[in-house]
Parts: sequence; C-alpha cells; structure tokens
Amino acid sequence: MRTAGLLTVFLVAALTTGCTSAPAISAHEQRRTRVDEPLPTTTPITLPPRPRELRLDKADPCKLLTAAQRKDLGMDRPPQAGRNPNMGNAKVCDFRDSTRALAVRIGLVTEQGVEVWLDETAQADATQTQVAGFPALVVRTAAQTGFCNVDVDVAAGQFLDVQFGNSGNAHPPSLEQMCSRAQEVAQAAMSTLISAK
Repeated sequence: MRTAGLLTVFLVAALTTGCTSAPAISAHEQRRTRVDEPLPTTTPITLPPRPRELRLDKADPCKLLTAAQRKDLGMDRPPQAGRNPNMGNAKVCDFRDSTRALAVRIGLVTEQGVEVWLDETAQADATQTQVAGFPALVVRTAAQTGFCNVDVDVAAGQFLDVQFGNSGNAHPPSLEQMCSRAQEVAQAAMSTLISAK
C-alpha cells in the first residue's frame, strides 16, 4: 500500500508539472517547515457504507467526462491520458480549460482505499461529503491553495480522485470555489461511471 506522503507528492505535482512556472514545494519540505506546528484536533470521520461497488479496474479516466460534460465544465482541450507511479501506477486523465487556465485531473486509484486520507499522516484536511449517493471526502492539502481534491469511495480498496486547480490563471478561484468545482466534476464523472455499469 502506498503511503499518504506519496499521495501528497502526487497532489503537489499534479497541477504544477507542465502547467505553471512556479516551483513545486515537495511534501518533505512542507512537513519540515511545519514540524513544530501542532496538529489540529478534529472529530474522526467514519464514512457511511457505499450503495454498491463500482470497480475501477477496467474504467478509462479519459472517458468519464463526456464531450457534453466537458463543454459544460469549460474543459476545451483534448483529454490527456497518463499514469501516476506515486499512486500504484494509477490511470489518470488531464482536462484543461485554456480560456481560464484551470485544470482537472481524474485518477482511478486501485491500490488503496479513500480512507488513506483519514490517517493523520496524510497531512490533509478531509471533510465528509457525498457524490452521486456515494461517500466522499473533500481533501484540502496543507499549505496548498492552488487546487482541491474530491475523492469518492467507489469500492473496497479503490477510489475516484478528482483534482481541480489553477494551471496559470493570474486571478484563480478561491480554494472553496475550486473545491465546489471539484465536486461538480466528480458528480459528472460518477454519473458517467454509474451509467456504464
């Protein structure tokens, strides 16, 4: 099982690599600069049961947003498929809004469950929500305001990861707006995934 630290590296790298000239701050550097800061006290999250299992093994992340959905979301660039070796070689797909310099990455994580974000070593602020009737988390990573993730608990040991963030906009949306947009994208992707099953 991959560590939550590697997931943090993925989150930091996902929207900074090839999208902006700003230097990335590594997860190690983030932890080092916050070593003396006390961890916030939060109530533990217990996710409710999922309505059913939606396995991701055979899904294609680039097909989880239809042409109509991409148009509605303002994603006008062709999807770009890839892999993320830091998340068990998870299949990923990048979508871009070239007009507003915003980006979406959809990842299909099949090597660990969404509960990885509930571990205190994740160094993230996770808030419980629901997407298409499935339990989900809105994940904000410490010291990062350029993107927000929504992770949907679709099956045992698997989750749908949606990251929405800035890819060069001089006046990007607020973090809360990006979290809201990430939920919107996750809803669209889950609708496509459910209809295909």
